[in-house]
Amino acid sequence: MISCENHESELRATEYLKDRVSRLVVKSKTAQKGAVELNLEIRLKDDNTDFINTLASLEGVNSAVLVSYNGDYMG
Repeated sequence: MISCENHESELRATEYLKDRVSRLVVKSKTAQKGAVELNLEIRLKDDNTDFINTLASLEGVNSAVLVSYNGDYMG
C-alpha cells in the first residue's frame, strides 16, 4: 500500500516500482483532496525488500507498506 500526496507523486512511485518488481497490478485506488492511496499487487524479483525504504522516502510519498500474501485468509 502506498499513500501519496497527489497524482504526480503517485506516478513517481509507480514508475519507481516498475523498474524493481517483475509484476505490478493496481488492486484499488482511493483519491481524496491532498491524498492518493494505492493498493498494489507486486511480484518481487528476489527476496530483497530494501526498495520499500527508498519508495517511502520519495518526494510526495507519505508511507509505503509491504505485506506478504500467500493466498490463504484466516477468518
